[in-house]
Amino acid sequence: MKVFISSLIRGLEPLRDAAAAGIRTLGHEPLRAEDFGASPDSPQQACMAGVRDADAVVLILDDRYGAVQAVGLSATHEEYREVRDDRPVLVFIRDGAEPEPEQAEFIREVQGWEQGHFTASFTGSEDLRERVTRALHDYVLANESRPLDEDELVRAAHVLLPDGPASRGPVLALAIAGGPLRAALRPAELEGEDLRRFLLATSLTGPNAVLTPAQGTDVAVRQDAIQLTQADGASAVVLNEAGHLLVTQSIRRDDDWRSGIPALIEEDVAERLTRAIRYAVEVLDHVDSLQRLSHVAVVAALDGAGYAPWRTREEHASSPNVATMSMGREEQAVVGLVPPVRRRAALAHDTHRIVEDLLVRLRREVTQP
Repeated sequence: MKVFISSLIRGLEPLRDAAAAGIRTLGHEPLRAEDFGASPDSPQQACMAGVRDADAVVLILDDRYGAVQAVGLSATHEEYREVRDDRPVLVFIRDGAEPEPEQAEFIREVQGWEQGHFTASFTGSEDLRERVTRALHDYVLANESRPLDEDELVRAAHVLLPDGPASRGPVLALAIAGGPLRAALRPAELEGEDLRRFLLATSLTGPNAVLTPAQGTDVAVRQDAIQLTQADGASAVVLNEAGHLLVTQSIRRDDDWRSGIPALIEEDVAERLTRAIRYAVEVLDHVDSLQRLSHVAVVAALDGAGYAPWRTREEHASSPNVATMSMGREEQAVVGLVPPVRRRAALAHDTHRIVEDLLVRLRREVTQP
């Protein structure tokens, strides 16, 4: 495994040497600017190429921020932004550091992404070497599984989607498959009372509840999945042993469908996508707290909408009885992301953009002639 060491260089040479020693102890290859040698590229271009080539990044943060580059960030900050979405970042912050204002802001940004990072403090070179060694060792153990196969992960997400017509449409489905593919739950855990209680509480009463207490909820284990199904036949949660999750929600609001032409309200779709993604973060953190499922494939589907037009709430309120409908609509509109697989941390920290992208693609599918 190639591990890039990202930090200021001047003044931190002993720390960088210590980190490199810890990486080599486990038989991995450290990548750092001082070892790149002569290159026709600028030093920062060489470093950016190096960090892109790495399998993981060790980020060392101390007092100083460093010189601001043309992009408005320090070299270290630019390297971090380049890889935080799709590489494991092991963050080490010197204990007792008194960071400059820009460095303090950088540290806050990194710690704000701590759900996707390992973070630790250190006191000196020897302590850093030991902590880097331990963190890499734990990361490798936690991620011992099949290599990540993105195509396989996307297929797994599509398999989760309901394959029959919605019994009471329209229904929005969000499928999230985590990888590398592995067993996240043992059969006994799947049937355990602890998981049942957690899913009921989170699904019905949590801040990101995707089911409603107003309806009865059936809980059953079928094949390799626990299923929470509500009486409306549209709202459900399915979680399988691999940690793959399906959330289906009705997007029909009786007040909208009684007044004027039944319509798909864009804000309702966005709200339910947001809630489902945030709910998925809670569930994945519960069943896989060690982040062994490091990547996710996200797929959304809209089913059972018939010829209902897609409208904003404002459009529907201003003209509830007039709309343009698509007559050639497929029974089910299914969309994904580009790229289709993301770091799992993006679910928590990039929710808005993921929802926005899924929403735009669903709208295109529904409104296309």
